[in-house]
Amino acid sequence: MKKIFFITLILNFSIINAQTPCSGGSAGSYPCDGLDLQSYFSLSQLGATSGNDSWGWTDPLDGKEYAIVGLNNSTFFIDITDPVNPRRLGRLMSHNNSSTLWRDVKTYNNHAFIVSEASGHGMQVFDLTRLRGLTTNANRTFTADAHYGNFGDAHNIIINEDTGIAYVLGANIYSGGPHFINITNPTSPVSMGGYNGKGYTHDAQVVIYDGPDPDHQGREIFIGSNEDEVVILDVTNKSSVQVISTITYSNFRYTHQGWFTEDKRYFLLGDEEDEAMAGIGNTRTIVLDLIDLDNPSIHFYHAGTTAAIDHNGYVRGNRFYMASYSAGVRILKVDDIENQNLTEVSYFDTYPSTNSASFNGAWNIYPFFESGNLIVSNYNTGFFIVKDPNYDNVDPVIVCQNITATLDKTTGTVTVNPIDLDGGSTDNFGIVNRSITGQTTFTCDDVGESFDVTYTVEDDYGNSASCVATITVAAETTSYLGAGVWSNGTPEVGSNAKISTNYNTSAIGNGSIDACTCEVDASSTLTIAADDYLNITKDIAVNGTLIVEHEGIVVQTDPDASVVNNGTINVELTTPVLQNRDFMIMGSPMTSEIRNGVFTNAFLVLNHDPSNFIPHPGVPAGGTNFADNNGDFWTTYNGAINVGEGYIVRPQSGYTDPANITYDMTYSMGTLNNGDVTRNITYNGAGSNPDGTPNVLANPYASPISADALIAGNSVIDRVYFWEHLTPPSTSIPGYGSLNFSMDDISMYIPGGALPAANDPGTSTTPNGIISTGQGFAIKAFAGGVGNEVTFTNAMRLTSGNNTLRIPEEGVEKIMLKVRSNDYNIGSHALVGFNPQASEGMDELYDADRLATTISLYSHLDDGTGQLGIQNRGAFDPAIKIPMGFASQVEANASFTISIASIEGEVLPNSTVFLIDNIANTVTNLNTTNYTFTSGKGVFNSRFTLQFVVDSILGPLDNLFNSISIYPNPTKEFLTISSPLAYISNLEVHDIRGRRIAETIEGKKNNYTLDLSSLNTGIYFVKIETDLGTVTKKVIKD
Repeated sequence: MKKIFFITLILNFSIINAQTPCSGGSAGSYPCDGLDLQSYFSLSQLGATSGNDSWGWTDPLDGKEYAIVGLNNSTFFIDITDPVNPRRLGRLMSHNNSSTLWRDVKTYNNHAFIVSEASGHGMQVFDLTRLRGLTTNANRTFTADAHYGNFGDAHNIIINEDTGIAYVLGANIYSGGPHFINITNPTSPVSMGGYNGKGYTHDAQVVIYDGPDPDHQGREIFIGSNEDEVVILDVTNKSSVQVISTITYSNFRYTHQGWFTEDKRYFLLGDEEDEAMAGIGNTRTIVLDLIDLDNPSIHFYHAGTTAAIDHNGYVRGNRFYMASYSAGVRILKVDDIENQNLTEVSYFDTYPSTNSASFNGAWNIYPFFESGNLIVSNYNTGFFIVKDPNYDNVDPVIVCQNITATLDKTTGTVTVNPIDLDGGSTDNFGIVNRSITGQTTFTCDDVGESFDVTYTVEDDYGNSASCVATITVAAETTSYLGAGVWSNGTPEVGSNAKISTNYNTSAIGNGSIDACTCEVDASSTLTIAADDYLNITKDIAVNGTLIVEHEGIVVQTDPDASVVNNGTINVELTTPVLQNRDFMIMGSPMTSEIRNGVFTNAFLVLNHDPSNFIPHPGVPAGGTNFADNNGDFWTTYNGAINVGEGYIVRPQSGYTDPANITYDMTYSMGTLNNGDVTRNITYNGAGSNPDGTPNVLANPYASPISADALIAGNSVIDRVYFWEHLTPPSTSIPGYGSLNFSMDDISMYIPGGALPAANDPGTSTTPNGIISTGQGFAIKAFAGGVGNEVTFTNAMRLTSGNNTLRIPEEGVEKIMLKVRSNDYNIGSHALVGFNPQASEGMDELYDADRLATTISLYSHLDDGTGQLGIQNRGAFDPAIKIPMGFASQVEANASFTISIASIEGEVLPNSTVFLIDNIANTVTNLNTTNYTFTSGKGVFNSRFTLQFVVDSILGPLDNLFNSISIYPNPTKEFLTISSPLAYISNLEVHDIRGRRIAETIEGKKNNYTLDLSSLNTGIYFVKIETDLGTVTKKVIKD
């Protein structure tokens, strides 16, 4: 209570010895809600004219409860063990028989420690065990057991019972800051100094901190109300007190007192004078958020139900007990404080005449008796004992039950409510809150798993009990009964699809299955037909037969799910049409397949050793090479089929098998692969393989996978290669063997595009980004070892496209050019794409070097570097010019033809495509005419330029002017003018001042070359007159 002189009427009441229940809003003459009046002593019955602080003591020997009541002239001791008939035991007079309005008392180790603002009072120590066995005697006077006189007057005393340190506050030393006293030996207090760094402290709480801020856990923390701010100190070291932080708040008047919530997250603070301010309104409680002691914040301001002034308040359990002067005792629940809610649940008005903002009524409340008795000391009326008749300090009796939580088949989820886990819990006054700690919402990912959660019940006073319950998650079963009928409807995401009789996805009324789990009963067969799928999130249990036909699909989502094979699982695969010496690159979708299992009829199976690969020198240099130099890259194999590895398989019975037939294979050993499949990658060094080391892999799943996802998920892969079945082996093809396959049969895929095999006869071997079941492919590795493995994951699996269909991409502009020899049956392709995700430079996922084919058409970057089989630029620009090159290993001077193989997108199909031959000085419209040229053996970089005119966007003159180009620019001597859409009729060259330097008039030509070698270095302008119009372009002469 602030030091204010009070002029007040001292009211005298007679003792109330009979309990007065709160009924109809009152207990006798006292307004109330939820609190009964146990008994009352007036001030005159306590021999005083005013009251102040109060505290309590419970005798550890017998559990008896005693009230210690501060009065103006003494400290009174009352046995309240029988709260309806309390017994006055006597008083300890103020030191030197002084009198004052302010006295404060706390207890420690069965002793009371008393301070007062009376001059020279010091600290009295009283042994509370002296109250044992005393008879009632209101006139008994005690003497102190000890006196500490190192200070005179003081306002308050706080004791940290965990350390045995008393903190005397507002004393006439240390500027009113805390004075530290060691009271571990109560009757021999020892000074430990004090702290004056933050001035006067009115009240405080001191704890060994176990709150949410890890920086201060285990430290002794002092939170002081210092009149105009809250001060947080670390007082662990009494000789070196540290200021952690301070905080104030709006409209402060007198920062009085506060208390932590039990979890020490929040601090409830009272200002003793703010209610008297205009605009504050009802009783204001300031709630601080102390999750970070270094940075405290205002959580919210709570407005009470009356205009009374708040004084002392304490938190016990889930309640805040507040002495609110003229409004008496107010009790608020704090269990929703996180959401900025304090709820008044009961009150007892000890000063009925008014609830105004005046200093009358309840000074202090002590709420810490286990009996639930609340003692209230009134400043100007007396001493009250009140109690909630529903007070509860007994924990509930909890009973858990384990449950199975079944998913909703449509949503695929289930949420467990707390009551679901209750097996008959009880409480003496009733359970008001139930909660679960742990996972409560489950999906198909959780099916088959068991989860231990903690179930907690709580009564109104926050007493709680907990137990552990087990939740087992299951899917909702629907059984196939035949004739298109399911017992619980068609399977959905939350279903367990149970195959109780034969089911074929291709049968009338049937189809693909999407479900959480799947069971195939014994004697039942589930057949997944071509283009259909079984898409299961979790486990598949095969007790009967599962047949995955050729191009059928089985996908699992959960990488940890299993496929339990207690019956038969067959995955069927049919090869493309093969010739008598053709082979397949293949892997296995099963866990335990062996060479003499699925490939038992194949006369030859080879595996590879990347560490032995040396590129054959006979293959054209500068491109990707898969031809080995000495024949030890592939070797005969007879062991287990390693999951994820690709093998050469010749499914024929011998080299002389008939041509033009397919071969059927059935994988049946082990069970279906699922989850992550990791393959080690070998790189045998740039010296041996400057273009990377081939590693041969295979799709390990009974489903197609996305090549884009495979590349994105593995840093060691930037493109994949496929062997197409186009050309029979020949003695004329470079390689180690007497008969070798052609590098021109390899197709290539990167996320930016794809190239068909150079020998593609028009059957479309362009990869579409899908790798089918069992399909093998190669990568070129430029790194290997730990950290450079290739991992296949379920995220790459697809539910369609298990037939290697060639599906064009959408949203990207692309043009594929092909070159064919007119004299030999050889060819090549070059792809140029325009993709907003690509750049003008070299992009790992969008550009790829050309293959080392016999003849090659390729593109360059703008600076003329690179020999790219696939190149992606940024977004399409009609003015772009793509430099292109050509290479030939044909010894003779031969004839070749360049044509458009394909063109895709929204703009390019409506554009005119021009090919400029920079050697022959010709321009060809490839939309209407293929271009034929001759070339000898060699590499001819930048021989061609690819150029576009967008007819649907530009007008005729725009098209004309954009199509005219001059190069090189800058130039040292010769300048070529190219005009693919109009004939050049006249040329003029002017200097920067407009003077004509040179002029020429020639016959009609699309291309013309000027000799500028005689001109000085500078900037010039070339005026180009055509039969359709005139344009001027700037040229720089070096």
